[in-house]
Amino acid sequence: MDLTEVFKDSDDLVEFSAGDVILAEGDQGNHMYVVMEGELSVVLKDRVIAKAGVGDIVGEMALINSEIRSATVKADTNCILAHIDQSSFDSLLKYVPDFTMHVMNVLAGRLSSAYELIEN
Repeated sequence: MDLTEVFKDSDDLVEFSAGDVILAEGDQGNHMYVVMEGELSVVLKDRVIAKAGVGDIVGEMALINSEIRSATVKADTNCILAHIDQSSFDSLLKYVPDFTMHVMNVLAGRLSSAYELIEN
């Protein structure tokens, strides 16, 4: 699913500068983002555990389990992100099966990456 195509006309595009903290570990999570332009780093305990680029999503885990942010996300470059709040996220999961499958695939990939980090 090409999320940049889905959200290209969104009224909720937000710009961040290189170096900005976009999401902070430990904060309450009530929104997520789709990367429309730029690159991000996902950081846990001062260690880069993943990179996110155009079309990727960040921040969705806190929306799924209604908990605090599990990692910090920083802008590596200037970027434009599509903001998705909890209500929009819930609607997308309910009414857009392709989006639901996409999120599930992302989470499965992250779980696999977490296992690799633990094993190494």
